[in-house]
Amino acid sequence: MSSSIIIFNQYYYDLLTKIRTIAKKHKEHSTTATKVLDVVKENYKEFDKSSNDYVTFLNDNCKEDFWKSYIDVSKEDCDEWLKKDEIKSVCIFKDITIADITKLLRDNFMCHHYLSVLYIFKNEMTDETAATILKVLQSFDEKFELENEDFKKIIERLNSLKTDRVKSESNFEGMDNLKDTTIGKIAKEIIDDVNIDKLKQSIYNNDGDIFKALANPENGLGELFSTVGSKVTDKISSGELNQDSIMKDAMKFASFIPSMFGKGEGGDGGSFNMADMMKMMSAMNAGMAPGGGKKSKAAINKQGLKNLAKKAELQKKLANRKNK
Repeated sequence: MSSSIIIFNQYYYDLLTKIRTIAKKHKEHSTTATKVLDVVKENYKEFDKSSNDYVTFLNDNCKEDFWKSYIDVSKEDCDEWLKKDEIKSVCIFKDITIADITKLLRDNFMCHHYLSVLYIFKNEMTDETAATILKVLQSFDEKFELENEDFKKIIERLNSLKTDRVKSESNFEGMDNLKDTTIGKIAKEIIDDVNIDKLKQSIYNNDGDIFKALANPENGLGELFSTVGSKVTDKISSGELNQDSIMKDAMKFASFIPSMFGKGEGGDGGSFNMADMMKMMSAMNAGMAPGGGKKSKAAINKQGLKNLAKKAELQKKLANRKNK
């Protein structure tokens, strides 16, 4: 079996799993959610990841003119493209339309991500080409070389959308009133010392899962915490900061965290788990001693972070089993 079919089926199943999980959360008050759950139960109770049937279904429902219009649409107009009547009615799964998917996901970028990947890997290609495309998809590069011009065009647009999304989510909308706090001032200093591209890459490569990214403290996220720890330790040791003011600002900062991290799966607000963040922070050893004392070196408790990441991964697997 070719790599393209395996990759296609994996993404196809991943999208199916996402909309099913979201539909379960909203089945009591959403007719779309109820419909999708019924369709999945009737048609996708078993999913064969080695089958060609799913590619065949997509090709039968998404004709060449559909894909041509998608390839040619500009980045600025691609969200409007999803709203067109002739597009909304197209079925990606049996009796599940693009309109159903966009309504459940409430995340146009994710819709474009899956449509782009499904379009590319529905085509036959060598294993080498498939590996090259996967590598490009996992980056933020908007300029790269591919022989297939349509693939290149669609990935360039997707990566540009990806970059715009990260920049937008990094603006911390609604945080203006925190810019003059202790934490806000430290954050401004830290942002100049952190490799933002490395940070974005480490989170994106782990599907946005912070705990999975933390499993490797040497990546961008680990580097960020190390920088934070060192910066705060130095300032406390020098007397420039005191822990009481930091804690007061931290509580103020925490009240904004749910909105800062955006909507959760399916568009639900407040999906950010404060308890998980507190566990994550406790797993760090920022080098701060009680009363403003100084330890010899600010460091990350690597084993603590790895244990936390492992625990989060196990919880995620258990949750997935319950949803099946």
